[in-house]
Amino acid sequence: MPLDFSEALGLFFIALVGGGTLWGVFTRMNPGFGPYNLRVVGIVFVGTLASLLAIMREGAIDAAMGLLGAIVGYLFGLRTEPA
Repeated sequence: MPLDFSEALGLFFIALVGGGTLWGVFTRMNPGFGPYNLRVVGIVFVGTLASLLAIMREGAIDAAMGLLGAIVGYLFGLRTEPA
């Protein structure tokens, strides 16, 4: 099934923003893949792929929203100080 213009434009915009964000993460992070660097790269990568999947497949919007909700829950559940 071919994509119409608005879907293709949405895919391009999300891919552009996701790629730019990954580029920004890689240029600003400290050398090496520590636990925080790996978390940030993983969150950006999974969020971008979930958003692209939600636009490409009509039935995948529920799965994409579940993934994005899990990412938000993970971010708000992080503790920076030991309990």
